[in-house]
Amino acid sequence: MLNFFPMLYKDELLFSGIARYKQMCGMISNQALSRDLFGYCMTYSSALFGYHLNAFVSNLPPSCQLTVDELIWNHTMFPFFTAFLSPSKTSEVYKLIAEKGKTFVENVVGISSGSVKTGSYLKYCPVCFSEDMKTIGESYWRRIHQIPGALYCIKHEVVLKTSNVLSVDSRFRYICADREVCSGEMEEDLYSTEIKKQNLQYIRNAQNLMKIRERKEREFIISFYLDQLREKGLASKNGTIYMRKLQDAFLDFYSTDYLELMQSTIEREKMSNWLRLFVRYRGKNRSPVRHLLFLQFLDLDVSDLYLCQEVIGKRTKRKSKKQPISLILLEQKRKQWLEIIGKHPHATRSELKKIGKGLYTWLYTHDKEWHDRVTPKKVSVSARQRMINWQEKDEQWLQLAQEAVQQLLRQEGKPIRITPSSIRRQLGAKGSFLNKKLVKTNAFLKEITEDIESFRIRKIKWAIKELMNKNKKITPYKVQLYAGFGGKSTLRPLIEKILREDGHIDEGEKFCLHFLFM
Repeated sequence: MLNFFPMLYKDELLFSGIARYKQMCGMISNQALSRDLFGYCMTYSSALFGYHLNAFVSNLPPSCQLTVDELIWNHTMFPFFTAFLSPSKTSEVYKLIAEKGKTFVENVVGISSGSVKTGSYLKYCPVCFSEDMKTIGESYWRRIHQIPGALYCIKHEVVLKTSNVLSVDSRFRYICADREVCSGEMEEDLYSTEIKKQNLQYIRNAQNLMKIRERKEREFIISFYLDQLREKGLASKNGTIYMRKLQDAFLDFYSTDYLELMQSTIEREKMSNWLRLFVRYRGKNRSPVRHLLFLQFLDLDVSDLYLCQEVIGKRTKRKSKKQPISLILLEQKRKQWLEIIGKHPHATRSELKKIGKGLYTWLYTHDKEWHDRVTPKKVSVSARQRMINWQEKDEQWLQLAQEAVQQLLRQEGKPIRITPSSIRRQLGAKGSFLNKKLVKTNAFLKEITEDIESFRIRKIKWAIKELMNKNKKITPYKVQLYAGFGGKSTLRPLIEKILREDGHIDEGEKFCLHFLFM
């Protein structure tokens, strides 16, 4: 049994409390610390969750009032990562932390397999650190700073710094938030005002989320979202989501740079992008980061979801019994439709539908056989293609594509990767732009497509130039943030290499110069 254990501060991670205990005792051996805390030697530690808490609490001195429940809910990331899990799955995670089974918590809550990852290292606020050292003589790791996607300290609104302390460690090292790993020197804020505003709201929502203990089934949550989309005109009365409209509204609300920082980039043309899958009933659990992004987009507080007791969701269509149609009414409708066809002899079915509006639908519903017999048939795709002069069209699109590339390369702001999709968006062209019969255009698109490595180099070069123009101090970390790579450390060596190369024109620049002056 432990002789003492330090009092945990508000919002302090249990990992942080154990690290302070280790420092107070002057312990060096991790094995000895593990046996002291749990009664046996552990081989794994998680700064975000913790394990074997039943054993840990049983080893605390009798005077200590800490309970397993208080530790899990107030001193681990359990409330955040289980907030959108079902009650049964939440209970499973709770037991894993309290007892430690054969499965890791990270696997159950979707951190390991999901596309939204947690940071590899613990984060901290330099102002919080300085204040702690002045007022209490020590600092500690706060939960709110470890929330995935949190860029700022909610209290001081300054950029969070990343330490070199691992959030998950197979060697169960417990390291304090002291002067060896933290400092009061602030990072320069390179994010835009809009990104800061949206991220602070995101953190506030996450903070409120961690206070909620109620859990909802996944089907309930999706139905809740569907009801909200219906109210905003982004879904039909029956619950069919207007996906293109939703996607456009979502991308108007959040910038591409911000979504990249939140590991939630959306590719418009990709049928399996996360937003399309997010609002479906089926599928695996969604990341809490994306739930919070979606709630913020809907202009809802997290409490709105958990206070809601009834949802409608998707409605199933009921077949109504057809009432007898008056012959006089039927003849009137037929006459009106024949007049429309007569006035527009070359119109397609789609064009006639727009002209006739509700009349087309009425006849299709109540007099389909007659409607199909008198209405002009659809022109087949092959027939339409035979009417198109593809050679002439190819020359036109080729010239437009070349101009679009130069526009993309010359435009101000963060570089856009040159791909067939970005060129098509620049032109505002439809899907026919990528038709295989546009031989020269397709050959040009294949040649011009920028590989991801060249694009990253071009973004890095742009970020360096921008920072130089603004007389900012240039460091690999600042270049990384300004280029929009977020905290991805994998690109740091590439940035450092480019910074070392004095006057070298890289592949990204060669690409840009070649097509600007071709």
